[in-house]
Amino acid sequence: MTQPMEPPVYLIKSRSGETLIHGTAEQVAAWYKDQRITSKDELSRKGWVLYENDQAWALLEAFPEISGPSAHVRLRLLRQRNLLILAGAGLLAALGLLLISLAQLLPAYDASQQIADSAEIARQAELKEKQAVEAMTTAEATTKSAREEEELQRKNAQAAAQKLADQVSKNTQLAGVVKGLEAQLDSIQKTMPIVVRWRESLINKDQVVVVSNASTVPLKLLVSIYDQNGVQTKKQYALILAPVGLNGSVKESGLGESIAHYFKKGETLEFTDVDKGKNDRFNPVKSSAP
Repeated sequence: MTQPMEPPVYLIKSRSGETLIHGTAEQVAAWYKDQRITSKDELSRKGWVLYENDQAWALLEAFPEISGPSAHVRLRLLRQRNLLILAGAGLLAALGLLLISLAQLLPAYDASQQIADSAEIARQAELKEKQAVEAMTTAEATTKSAREEEELQRKNAQAAAQKLADQVSKNTQLAGVVKGLEAQLDSIQKTMPIVVRWRESLINKDQVVVVSNASTVPLKLLVSIYDQNGVQTKKQYALILAPVGLNGSVKESGLGESIAHYFKKGETLEFTDVDKGKNDRFNPVKSSAP
C-alpha cells in the first residue's frame, strides 16, 4: 500500500543567509497575509520540484500556491519584459556595429582639403573677430565722447541756472530794499525826517529798531510802545537824535540803548516830535538794508 505524500515544507531565508523559519504552504500564506514576510523574501521548497527553474531558492512570488496566480503571472511578465529589453539592447548594438562598418567602407575625406577648409574657417573667424573688436573700440570711443559732451553741457546748464538764480535773488533783494527805502522816504516826506529800519536781535529772536535823523537839525522824540492789540502801553522813551552825518545820529533799541526795549511779535511803536507836535506809527518790517 502506497503511503500518502507528505505536504512540502517551505524554508524562509533570513537576511544573513541562514534558514529563518519553515512551514507548510498554508502557514507561509498566513504569514504573508499578516505581512510577517513579503513577496521579496526567498523561499526553498522541500518535497516537490519547483515550478520553474529547479533552483534551491526563489522569491516568494514565484510560488503561486502562496502568493497567488496573479503574482506568478506578474513575475512571468516581468521576465518577458526583461528579455525584450535585452533583445532591444542587442538590436541597438548590432545597428551600431553596422553604422561603424558603413563609415569604414565610405570614401575617406581628403585630409589636405579638410586642413585647407579648417584653415579658411579659422581665418574667416579671426577676421570677423578683429572686425568686431574694431567696431567695439569705435563704439566705446563714440560713447565716451558723447558722455563727456553731455556731462559738459549738463555742468554748463547747471552753472547758468545757478547764476541766473543768484541774479534773480539779488534783484529780488535789491527790489525789496528799494521798495522799503521808497516807503520810508515817502513816510519821511509826509511826517518827520527820520529813517526807521527793523532787524532781528542778535541776542534773541525779537525785533530791534534802528532810527536815524535825516534832517540837518537835532530832533527831540518821544517813543511810545503799543502791544499786539494796538493798545498803548506804559513804556515810553525819550530819544534825542543829532543831525545826519554827526556822531550819534543813529540809535538802536535794545538793552543798554536809548530805547531799552526788544519788540516782540505784533508790537509797534510811535514817534512824536516834541517840538513840532508831529507823530507817526511804525510796524516791524524786517529789512536787509544796512
